[in-house]
Amino acid sequence: MKLGKLIWYLQRYSAIYFLLFLGYMGLIGFTERFSFQFITQSFTFKLSLSIFIILACLHAFAGLWTIGTDYLTKRTLGFVSPSLSSYADFFRKSFEFFFISLGISLVIFYLFIIWS
Repeated sequence: MKLGKLIWYLQRYSAIYFLLFLGYMGLIGFTERFSFQFITQSFTFKLSLSIFIILACLHAFAGLWTIGTDYLTKRTLGFVSPSLSSYADFFRKSFEFFFISLGISLVIFYLFIIWS
């Protein structure tokens, strides 16, 4: 499977999971089982929230990867300034490195909060 197709599926299926998770949260909220104790002690909630956070970062990465590969190229930056086109690869790799690092940091931070 090609990378672009995999990213497309990842983004669509993660959006479906977000909808299901929000429905699950709404169901819990309407049944009045939602409490601080539920959040801190329910394994199902912790697991589903952890999956939500990981998928949210992957979903964001897919969108940011698309932006980087579409707009941070020699051709598109060359329209802005011909001298910028020579730095396109550097800008794109820096952009990807920054958001991958930020995403991994956020996932670790939130998982630590959820599971501690």
